[in-house]
Amino acid sequence: PSCFAARSILRRSQFSGKRSKVCFDQVLEFSFPLCQGFTSVPSHGGATLGMRQRHSALQRYTLAEHALQQRHRRRERLRERRRQERFQTLKHKLIASGAVEQREAEGLTADQVLLDDADVSDADLESGVSLLPYSSKQRQALLLAAGVKRIDREEKRQLQALRLSREACGCDCRGFCEPETCACSLAGIKCQVDRFNFPCGCTKDGCGNAQGRSEFNSRRVRTHYIHTLMKLELERQLQ
Repeated sequence: PSCFAARSILRRSQFSGKRSKVCFDQVLEFSFPLCQGFTSVPSHGGATLGMRQRHSALQRYTLAEHALQQRHRRRERLRERRRQERFQTLKHKLIASGAVEQREAEGLTADQVLLDDADVSDADLESGVSLLPYSSKQRQALLLAAGVKRIDREEKRQLQALRLSREACGCDCRGFCEPETCACSLAGIKCQVDRFNFPCGCTKDGCGNAQGRSEFNSRRVRTHYIHTLMKLELERQLQ
């Protein structure tokens, strides 16, 4: 009936001024054993990392205990990273000076070289630190240390074949794209340029793809990354 006016669902509720909150009083931490993953595609090598279906340990923390634990772990990761960076610098110096040969240097590990522990300040812990990928040798060492007795070498060959197949993408145009001959345009997709001449070889002004052209901008990605870290840090300080 016309006497019953429909109430807009867009109208603010009388309780809209109250902010709902979810509070946590503890943290449950599940630990999973490492295993060979077979699911990711690293940039180089094989021996991908994964975790087993069942956890091996369960730990309960209060929020304060978990914060201290995370801080300790972060400090140790930063200390180990700086130790590895110093080791790589020292190894390059040894090779450049002729003290050791390239093949001999490749067999060295940080544990074989006496390096003082790198200091990690509180400011270092508070600053945003991006995760760095493990090398193929590091992944193998982690798997062996986790008790993996045999690393499947076939995975390395399969991953290399997959990486090569991913190189075969984009159009074959060089400099200019004609809509009638451009493979991307004929497929109804944009040309994509991640780096110079790859995967598509067209230029910004020479691309005639009717769907357009997309170019990777590392500066824009880095700016977005920094802004996100700043936003998260600001939210953390306001809590």
